[in-house]
Parts: sequence; C-alpha cells; structure tokens
Amino acid sequence: AVVVAVPAPAAAALLSAEAPAAAAELRAVEYASMALITLAYRRSDADAALPDGSGFLVPPVDGRTIKASTFASRKWGWIADQDPDVTVLRTSVGRYSETEVLGRADADLVDVSRHDLREAVGLTAAPVETRVTRWTDGLPQYPVGHHARVARIRAHVGELPGLAVCGALYDGVGIPACVASAYAAVDQLGGDLTAVRELTAAPVRSLHGGAGE
Repeated sequence: AVVVAVPAPAAAALLSAEAPAAAAELRAVEYASMALITLAYRRSDADAALPDGSGFLVPPVDGRTIKASTFASRKWGWIADQDPDVTVLRTSVGRYSETEVLGRADADLVDVSRHDLREAVGLTAAPVETRVTRWTDGLPQYPVGHHARVARIRAHVGELPGLAVCGALYDGVGIPACVASAYAAVDQLGGDLTAVRELTAAPVRSLHGGAGE
C-alpha cells in the first residue's frame, strides 16, 4: 500500500504513469508563497497592548502588508511555558500572486510587521528577538471548483488498488484538515470509504487553520 502525501507538483510527477487523469488534475493546483515573522516581546511590554483573543486576520481591503497575526503565547500554552516573561507573536505576509513583498529582506519584513501591528493594535514596543521563516509555494489555493477537483483526483486514484492520497492540497492546510485527510487515506486503503465520503459531502470548513498559520 502507498499513500502519496506530497505537494501537487510532486504528486503529479509520481502519478503521471499510473494515474494520468489524476496527475493532470494535480498539475492544475496553484500555490502561494508566504513568510512567517516571529517576534518575541517582554510580556510587560506586549500584553497590555494586545486585544483579547489569539490573533486576527487582515482582509486585503485594509491595505496592510501583513495578512494575519497570531498571539502564539496565548494560542499555545507550551510556548508561554517556555518563558513566563516573554510574549511571542507571529505575523504572516504573502497573498496569492504577491511576489514583491516576499522579495524583501528579513529586516524589512520585521519592520513592516511592527508597523502594521502598531497600526492595528497599538503595539509600539521593540521586540527582543525576531525570526523570519519563508515557505515557498507553501499554500495550496482553493478556488471555485477545488472541491470537485479533489473528488475527481480521489476517484481516479481509487481505481488503483493499494493507492491513496492525502495532504494539505485536498481538504485544507490546517492541522485538523491534514489529520482528517490522512485518516481518510488510511481507511480507504483498508476498504473503508466512509471518511472519504464524509469529506466529499462536507469538506473541512477551516481551510486555512488559525490566524497566521
């Protein structure tokens, strides 16, 4: 049994000979790149400025560079436990078809994140540590018709005994979506199509996980 759990371009290459129809569908999946900017603040500097909750999303109409921010120390207790005197935030940049911002230097991305956080929530303090992590072609896109494409891919792959697919490109990039996709693939290999049918009937709603993730 084989589970193909790789991005669409790699999956298309692997399946091109045995499942050409599935490979053709996979080649049509587009991706966006992004960068995560992690900023660590003294808790005494950051917590008073941050609103309630674990982060926020930024719609394109707002005209900001960041598209989301996650208050990581609030969202995940294990981060807060690392150092009770530090608050960790993350911002993300890079929407579909945006390339200019991702070409900027790390220091520029930190600066624009600080600017947008200041404008959004009033956080003016300087971080004590920063890190920029870039994910090239890391976000599969889900345009109108994506759900039908996924159903066709699974149908084509399902014609080959002992083969299944799973991953972020099918049902969403959030951890729950990826886990559901993996369970469905394993069940399919065992002859149980219940999970696949459930995903087909009611796809995971939160395709992009939490704010900034």
